[in-house]
Amino acid sequence: MQIFIFGFGQVSKELAKKLSNQKKINFKIVSRNTENFLDYNFLKIDFFKNKLNLSDSILISTIPPNEQDEDFILKNIPESNLKSFSKIIYISSTSVYQSGDVNEFTIPRPTTKLGKRRLSIEKSWQKLNKRTVIVRPGGIYSNSSNILTKFLKGDHKIIFKKNHFTNRIHIADLIEIIFKIIQVKNIDGIINATDSFFIDNFDLIDRLSKNFSLPKPTKINYDDKSINKKIKSFYKVSKKVYSNRLSNDLDYKFIHPKFDEFLISLLKKELNI
Repeated sequence: MQIFIFGFGQVSKELAKKLSNQKKINFKIVSRNTENFLDYNFLKIDFFKNKLNLSDSILISTIPPNEQDEDFILKNIPESNLKSFSKIIYISSTSVYQSGDVNEFTIPRPTTKLGKRRLSIEKSWQKLNKRTVIVRPGGIYSNSSNILTKFLKGDHKIIFKKNHFTNRIHIADLIEIIFKIIQVKNIDGIINATDSFFIDNFDLIDRLSKNFSLPKPTKINYDDKSINKKIKSFYKVSKKVYSNRLSNDLDYKFIHPKFDEFLISLLKKELNI
């Protein structure tokens, strides 16, 4: 099996580490950023401009759309090549959803510019290749990058909006979900990659600060002038994103199912408790 990973950000790097340990999988990365990862096989986008036989290959796109609402891959690779892939996995986002409780069967009606852009590109991928899987991750966090690590480094400001809940996924879980999709033969459509565990950021950090004698968090309203527009847009839509397909179609069991338990474990290690 041949896999082409487009883009080389956080998700692609972790996915490459995972695939490096798989004997029957060959993968290449399509990216301009090759400087610090010379052990991997990198390709330039021009490789795909000639006619290729990709019937035994999987395309994984982690590249977000640009400000002109364009998808880099769709713009630069001939349709004939894109149609020939045995499977396409497009990493989108939960920004396509409106407010309220939603799942894979909810018809998306995005209200933000980012959400409308993402949904439009999702439809382009699905129209191009029927073997496309759209993965919609929640906010990605990791052991080294999460709301607690920022807090412990001295940033005690926690953005607050009443009745707003963050949809999350640990990077380790996201990578395992993508790997499951690679392995399953007949799968397509939408998959929400979220832990479906909802907790208010401020309430959580406030509770941890009391239980572990940490500095008290400072509540900052989401529409405060000091907060940039990109973050404000994130708080405009309050939704709870559930996933039915992770358990039903992939039989997936989370490594980190509950965000508060993950932070408590992280905090105990930090404090040597």
